[in-house]
Amino acid sequence: MLNVAAAVGGGLLIRETLEQVPVPKLKESEGQTACKLSVRVLSASIPGLPAPGFFSRHRPYLEASIGSARKETEPADFESGSARAAGECPWSFDETLTFAIKVKDFAGPGLKLRLRNRHETQIGALQIANAADTIGEGCVDLQRSVLPSCVEEQRKSDRDTSMWSSPVIPVGFNHCRGGLLGAGVKNSWPKRTQH
Repeated sequence: MLNVAAAVGGGLLIRETLEQVPVPKLKESEGQTACKLSVRVLSASIPGLPAPGFFSRHRPYLEASIGSARKETEPADFESGSARAAGECPWSFDETLTFAIKVKDFAGPGLKLRLRNRHETQIGALQIANAADTIGEGCVDLQRSVLPSCVEEQRKSDRDTSMWSSPVIPVGFNHCRGGLLGAGVKNSWPKRTQH
């Protein structure tokens, strides 16, 4: 009997504690934006994609889409001698993509990511840019991965709005059929993004 009372009391204490935890609240009027989602793209490891050479260079970039909105980063820079490259992510993006999203976007497939590459060849003053190829695709589940990890940030300037952030969330990409890198390359391409 004592065990039952302790379990009920513990359950009530946990419920009261969880009710005090702040969570993001989204409000949406018809056709209006519920919130803005900023995605910070940091760096990538892309096995099989060679470092830039004297005549030829690869220019990977990331396409991100949520709902009907689609954005892309500038091409990544290759940083062979940096501390980040020592951490096996030599392709540096350091860019933030911002999306105005609606509540229904959280229930959808999430943030779709496509890693693409433009290959450029330069011979003297002549520069040839090939069409972009897809390297891999990935997806971030906003409802199950991002929202539960968000914490509210304190803002001094604007008390009417709140800002929530998540820790860095590595995203694995899957090879695309007919994509740039062949089947001999491992599918463990961590992309580091922050939401």
